[in-house]
Amino acid sequence: MKKRLLILLALCALTLAGCSTARLPQGGASATNVPGVRSALPEAQAPASLDSRETATLYFRYLNEPFLAPETRIITHSPSRPYELSLLTELLSGPGSHSTDLTGLFPAGTQVLSTVTQGRTLFVTLSKEILAGYPEDSAGTPAQQQLRRRLCMQSIVATITENCAIDRVQILVEQTSSTGGSLRLQESYFLADPQSTALVGPMTRDDSLLLTPGRTMELLCELWRSRDWQRLYQYIARRDPSTGVERVSYSDFVTAMENLPLLSQCIVTGGSVTLDGTQATYTLDAATLDKGRETLHPGCILRLCRESGLWRVTLSQLTGWLEE
Repeated sequence: MKKRLLILLALCALTLAGCSTARLPQGGASATNVPGVRSALPEAQAPASLDSRETATLYFRYLNEPFLAPETRIITHSPSRPYELSLLTELLSGPGSHSTDLTGLFPAGTQVLSTVTQGRTLFVTLSKEILAGYPEDSAGTPAQQQLRRRLCMQSIVATITENCAIDRVQILVEQTSSTGGSLRLQESYFLADPQSTALVGPMTRDDSLLLTPGRTMELLCELWRSRDWQRLYQYIARRDPSTGVERVSYSDFVTAMENLPLLSQCIVTGGSVTLDGTQATYTLDAATLDKGRETLHPGCILRLCRESGLWRVTLSQLTGWLEE
């Protein structure tokens, strides 16, 4: 009996102890800081831009010359946009404000609608404005109008082949009617045969239209032999990089050239360019005529300098080899 009583008393004590146990409310739970560790979580950082920037060479017309010259520009493009599309959009925007000797070649409002690469051929779709005439067409000769259109298309081809793994460019034009004809550019665009409906195939690069150092050197000789001082003056450097001397006036240039012997022969060889790309050196085998007497000038050295991205020659370099 006594033993049973003790068991009952023990059970009552356990029951009372369980009823008095306090429960913490769930809302009052908290974390304990770890010594030496910041309790606040770092703020979320914005993801870095995925846009990339690349240095590219764009081609524009050099003054009123029948040639294209380069301009270097930084192209920014996103992964969702083809690089070729960004490149040509920059080309159609025209030369930069610092390229005062370069001019754009596209009619106002012309846009690049799309670019698609197939193998090593790029398909470029231009808006219908490309077919519009230029305001100054009425003042130009047919040959000048044809040249401008040829340079326009070649500025696309030269820019793309210079910067991309592309060999050919196929030009397509936005359809303006529902007739469902071919999108390819027609031969009539070049005005040689305005009635032609023949289609222009993929175009390749025409290096004869680019003012490379070699082409510039050949042009200097051609213009000197033909005594075309006005055009030749456009290729004289505005400042001599070695002396800082500025280019003489056009009238003084003409006087200096008129007093020189006639250039009757000019053969250019070589063409090494310095590592920094600022100078190109050529060997000149020339002959001059003075009062009916011919003088040979073998192995003369003539150097071109790069000025604002364009290859030019100083007056001292152009005529210095005649001093001997």
